[in-house]
Amino acid sequence: MLYNLIKQKILVVLDFLIVCLFSCLLSFVLHIILSFDLRVLFEEPRFFAFFTKNIWKSAKECVIIIWYSFCAFFIRELIFIFERKQIADGVFFSRITDRRFKANRISVSLFTDFDALPRADCALAAYALSECCALYPDYSKLSAALLDLYDASISTSTYSRWDKRCTEIVGSALDDRYALSGEKLERELALLMCECLFRPKAENGAFDEKVTEMMRAELIDSIDSVINDKSRYAAYRAAKSAFVGEPDELAASGTHEDAEKVTAQSAYAAYREILETARVEIFAAGCSDFADTEEIFAREFSAINRRCSITELGSKPSALKKEPAYVEDEFDMKQAILRMYFKAPELADHEANIFLARILGGMTTSRFFTNIREKQSLCYYCSSLIDRSKRTLTCYAGIEPKNKKRAEQAILKELRDICENGVTEEEILQAKLELKNQYKAIYDSASALAVWYFIQLPYGKFLTPEEFAETLEPVTSERIQNAARMYTLDTVYTLSGKNSEE
Repeated sequence: MLYNLIKQKILVVLDFLIVCLFSCLLSFVLHIILSFDLRVLFEEPRFFAFFTKNIWKSAKECVIIIWYSFCAFFIRELIFIFERKQIADGVFFSRITDRRFKANRISVSLFTDFDALPRADCALAAYALSECCALYPDYSKLSAALLDLYDASISTSTYSRWDKRCTEIVGSALDDRYALSGEKLERELALLMCECLFRPKAENGAFDEKVTEMMRAELIDSIDSVINDKSRYAAYRAAKSAFVGEPDELAASGTHEDAEKVTAQSAYAAYREILETARVEIFAAGCSDFADTEEIFAREFSAINRRCSITELGSKPSALKKEPAYVEDEFDMKQAILRMYFKAPELADHEANIFLARILGGMTTSRFFTNIREKQSLCYYCSSLIDRSKRTLTCYAGIEPKNKKRAEQAILKELRDICENGVTEEEILQAKLELKNQYKAIYDSASALAVWYFIQLPYGKFLTPEEFAETLEPVTSERIQNAARMYTLDTVYTLSGKNSEE
């Protein structure tokens, strides 16, 4: 990636120099034309003076043009930096510097195996880290410290990524340039995050009992609230059937019953195990060079007796069932939600897979939208998405319960049509345009940039959005057709209303 980035910048510099030389030549020619006097041709001294005077005028104007162009060039082209290094045992630091941003974002992601620790204990531990710490022993004091940093923020979460548990703490703050009294906001944010992460409010091998009680209630509310969001609930229930025996079969936060059993001691034990054994990925994105952040986290993690248990990130392709599983849940609701999982364990053409998902149900001109929603009126919405690591294609739709079978057959028909006939050049062109616009938008926020490089961690190669867009250019209808042919229906899940009419 570094070689390609350097080559790209060299080509841009050469283009810049060519434009500057052309501007100089054009400026000189215009001066000659606009101020030329035929009489000077017959007087050699006057001609020489005229020529010299115009060269000098052109040179002064060209210096101004080149200076402003040079500044604009550096602002646009040379301010972006991506760098990655290991700073401690199992701890990797990635910085993304782009001077256009006005704020900085720091995320610390700790990856552990689901089998190693109870899910609910780890989820509660994450909640406790953003509630308070030893230095700021209650939430009001921690909030006041964040307000002193111009309303900075710190949050924590637990989720599943690449068949691993990811315990994450994220902080954000304005850049030092905007501090009214010269405060080092980036450094102070990193120090405060370390207070939360490395020195929580705990003693004698246990979190504070009051904090544990509050966080347990919050965790239970979070688990129970899933049922109120029918789309999330359908995804949660469908995963239990689609990924049987895999880490994603269960929610990353565990169950209500598990959360009730969490104690201050068990949550703290889970926290220490995460801190000492996790594979750690730190991403710092924004307009800073993050030298202070790197130094602070390197010092803190090096002081721990770590024994990292995960050497590589990534998940195995999800196992394909011998026969498709059909599962239906009834709930008190008028609409129904259909989720269909297709799996292709041997699929390796990721670029073609992206186009397949886009053309099926990932854009406004997709086949699902045009044929199933608009022409047949079988759904309120119908979309598709892929999981690169699991090699899955998920199609999901909001439907009337009576249209369940028809919608299911319509989705199968669209995928079958691509398997048999491929896609049109117009569809490929439309998908390319939407993808390019999406990749350009990644530069709009530090968070989006951090996520862009974060999701490339398992694949051993980091590409800029422009470089990845280039890999999509050679994709053809034949490649998309071959990708579609590798998918097999694995699971059909429906969440529908009670006593719904078929």
